[in-house]
Amino acid sequence: MADNDIPRPAVISKGRALAVLALVILLSEAGTFEITMVYPALPDIASKFKTLNTAWVASIITLAGATVMPLVGNAADKWGKKRVIVLLGVVFLTGSVICALAPNFTTLMIGRALQGCLVGIVSLSYSLVRDIMPRELVPVALGTVVTGIGMAALAGPFVAGWLIDNHGPEGVFWFLALYAVILLPFYAFVIPESPVRVERPVDYVGTLLLGPGIGALLLGVTQGSTWGWSSGRTLTFLILGAAMLIGFGFRERVCSHPLISLDILLGRRFGPTILAVACVSYMMNAHALISPTMLRTPAGIPGLSYGAGLSATELAVWTCPLGITAMFVGPLGGWLTTKIGPRNVLLAGGLLYLLVMLLGSRLFTLQWEIGLVALVGGCANGFLHSSNANLIQESLPASQNAVGNSIAGMTALLAAGIATALTGVVMSDHVLMVDAATSSVVYADSALTHAYAYAAVVGVVGIAVALLMKHGRAPARGGLIEPAEGLPPVGDVPVAAAS
Repeated sequence: MADNDIPRPAVISKGRALAVLALVILLSEAGTFEITMVYPALPDIASKFKTLNTAWVASIITLAGATVMPLVGNAADKWGKKRVIVLLGVVFLTGSVICALAPNFTTLMIGRALQGCLVGIVSLSYSLVRDIMPRELVPVALGTVVTGIGMAALAGPFVAGWLIDNHGPEGVFWFLALYAVILLPFYAFVIPESPVRVERPVDYVGTLLLGPGIGALLLGVTQGSTWGWSSGRTLTFLILGAAMLIGFGFRERVCSHPLISLDILLGRRFGPTILAVACVSYMMNAHALISPTMLRTPAGIPGLSYGAGLSATELAVWTCPLGITAMFVGPLGGWLTTKIGPRNVLLAGGLLYLLVMLLGSRLFTLQWEIGLVALVGGCANGFLHSSNANLIQESLPASQNAVGNSIAGMTALLAAGIATALTGVVMSDHVLMVDAATSSVVYADSALTHAYAYAAVVGVVGIAVALLMKHGRAPARGGLIEPAEGLPPVGDVPVAAAS
């Protein structure tokens, strides 16, 4: 991109920025609430619908989200990001009502799939913030959007616990429906539409290869431990997903109007960013799986040096410093990207997560020790998300911003699925015993220490990629700026401002 780039004028003034950003954050929280609030209800859902397949209540969200993300990103570039977000909010609302009224498990799954369409709202919100905010506020605003994630992760389990105890699992879905009903009208009338439009034919073939390809690969990865890694179903989905993604690469190379330019996707900015963030976030997702196992395992089991016997509510109390810290460190990380560059903020997040891996491997079980780990994890979380948001925006031209953000979001879902699956595989090789009465698994100390060690190795790879990449070393500017007038836009794609 040329050095004589010119910035796009902001849609809103600095005076309106805070109110607009608050609404963006609040609606973005719905994408986290539909995960953090429903997970505690899984045992109650199993009892209500007499099913053992409650894992699908969680996994169908990521599968549906990954499948529709490319189409959503394309639609956002073509028709406007706010319009698409509001439409996804209506679909989410419909899905929430269906879940609340579901007479059987199949109907519940239909509702959850509709809810899953909103899972990529954070990525679209990053793109919308870039388009409408004053450019000098964008880096901090992107970091502040992470605040929504921190608030939802902190408040979700407590609100969900009260609703489940007093109103059953359907109480959670009614809450999500009411949340959308209240916020959507304000969002529709207060948030301005992005002025960025991309007039190009939709690459339906590329969209059908990318979205379902990621979905098939994610399904194989997440269900491999249940179906068996060598089973026909697992191998079918893994091979099918990989083949579709390879086909997507060939399609984008020969297509006259590709979904996203391969020069961007595999370029020196976007590609290394996705790889580095995926490896660092592996540590985050591994810790999210290992920590509850360590703390909810009963204390005093012979042969174990861990175990605190916490209830779900006690676990939320002990680990709440993570959510609180992330709420404040997210905006701080966004501000730091304007001073030292987003790459250095990502490195800070990666090094802090390495410290979490080290502390976690000590198998701490005292409250102050767990609080310390959560505090460090919250700092790492805030730095990771704020640097990722800014690195992505700095790597994408406005003409391919929504699609690029959608692909980044899909990659994050796939990376999370791989991290969870592989961590589970490592732990399953170190089972100490299985409780005959409850069928619950008790893992040996080595299960946790090995899982933390392998996650640290992957994290080191991400840190090494971040150290080597040139992208993100300069202070963040609020997004990759469009070419100066007279220069052709990336991919010869015309960008028209909406009236």
